[in-house]
Amino acid sequence: MNGKLPVAIMWHMHQPYYRHPQTSEFVLPWVRLHASKDYLHMARLLQELPGEKVNFTMVPSLRDQLDDYARGADDEDTRVTMRTVDGDLTHEEKQHMLRRFFSIHHGNVIHRHEEYRRLLQIALAAQDRAELLSDDYFVDLAVWFNLAWIDPDDVASDARLVALRQTGRGYAREDVRYVIGRQRLMASGVPHLYHRLEHDGQLELLTVPYYHPILPLLIDSRSALRADPAAIMPDPPFSYPDDAAFQLEEAIASHERAFGKKPRGTWPSEGSVSPEAAAAIFTSGLEWFASDEGVLAASIGTHFQRDEIGALVEPSLLYRPYRIPGGGTAIFRDREMSDRIGFLYGDMSPHDAVGDMIWKLERARDRLPDDGGPYLASIILDGENAWEQYPNNGNDFLRYLYGTLQADERFETVRISDFLDRNPAKIELPQLHTGAGIDASLKVWMGEPAHARAWSALERTRRFAQEQWGSLRYMPKSVRQPLMVAQGSDWFWWYSSRNSSPEDPVFDALFRANLEVVWWYAGAEPPDDIRQPLLDPDRLAAVAGRGGAMLPGQREQYG
Repeated sequence: MNGKLPVAIMWHMHQPYYRHPQTSEFVLPWVRLHASKDYLHMARLLQELPGEKVNFTMVPSLRDQLDDYARGADDEDTRVTMRTVDGDLTHEEKQHMLRRFFSIHHGNVIHRHEEYRRLLQIALAAQDRAELLSDDYFVDLAVWFNLAWIDPDDVASDARLVALRQTGRGYAREDVRYVIGRQRLMASGVPHLYHRLEHDGQLELLTVPYYHPILPLLIDSRSALRADPAAIMPDPPFSYPDDAAFQLEEAIASHERAFGKKPRGTWPSEGSVSPEAAAAIFTSGLEWFASDEGVLAASIGTHFQRDEIGALVEPSLLYRPYRIPGGGTAIFRDREMSDRIGFLYGDMSPHDAVGDMIWKLERARDRLPDDGGPYLASIILDGENAWEQYPNNGNDFLRYLYGTLQADERFETVRISDFLDRNPAKIELPQLHTGAGIDASLKVWMGEPAHARAWSALERTRRFAQEQWGSLRYMPKSVRQPLMVAQGSDWFWWYSSRNSSPEDPVFDALFRANLEVVWWYAGAEPPDDIRQPLLDPDRLAAVAGRGGAMLPGQREQYG
């Protein structure tokens, strides 16, 4: 093609809703930690190149948690960290610190800081026997863990944080307080900075269904059978189309309150779509959605072939917007390009990684016919978890990527709604496949025995609430919120046999806690099957055997 190839980069910002419905404490720290390591620095990097345009999602329930932290909310790790100030940690709290406070990439972070590495070596030598370690050890560990989760650029801009990193050990109690205070301040600044950059025309903020549910499964869990006929189903099925509509309506209303304007597009949770979900999205007033190339391939009955370097052979099929029957527009991401950023480029130099990406875009651009279009290359991925794999938290890669795209006359980065205003979709998608961004199916969230148990527990509780109060939108907030939280994708992600972490029992307990409070609010006892773990017993035993400890070199996408 002649002219510039528009490139839409979308970073998806999401965390599960970690607030416990009974204690109000956040049971896991990842929102606070990602705020100080990822959310703020992703926007600040963009500020350095005013001509660059990028798209971000911010899940409404994530923004709620950021606001809670700004107002002084605690998570278990904050509480334990602050108790090191008093020097009266319990044995269990010390054990917790030894399990959790090395949860960051060992090679790219811990091993690059001599004193943090020393703390890890001492913990390994002690073999988790916390009683062998001094109170001062735990003060140092608290500072290092929380300091390591602050973006290196932000550390470098704060003289006291620089001094703490250089000192390395023997921290005072006020040092602990300072690091936690900085993290709270960073969490409070995230929505404001994104809002300002959108106002300046540099980014577009998109929404996601409020608590990140898989919309097709809320509408009818049997939709998973379309791509996976052998999937194990809950009986009765989960089928609450109005809940899907309400998750969208609440997300749009929350976005408008926070940012002063309605969102125009969405990345539906995990890129999950179906004809019914698309109808709900457009009925809500959203104008377009994004999904995965596998969904498009299944919709048009093709397979996207790539050449020896991984560039698309027929990019005109993927690199374009499509009209969806009944109104609205869809775009589909280049999964190969997105996954390379998420999982491969961190092991390459920024020059080589960006060169590989530009090479693929260049070859695809050269294959686009001049008489077609409009063309749009979409790169969409998680905006949080990839950067641990990169030296310097991905800052060098992102600076080089943005600078290269801005300087290269063959490409232009765009805000998606701006692009679609100028270049409406011309080709209608005859049918829309039901699937998501992994395997073009819903297997990760539906189809296994643990999934069926979890969906059955959710359906039973949802039906009970319907009998008590009617539609979700008219329930008391104390009932509606935990039900909506329990509909989130993350619980079912962790019930899948293909995903596991040291926190499996925590996710299981938190999912069930959100169901239990619905019964208690009505003055009823939760059923026994909801009060018992839904995970397979062998899996629970395996996690208990590991003790939740992270070993050197073990690769996790924390949070």
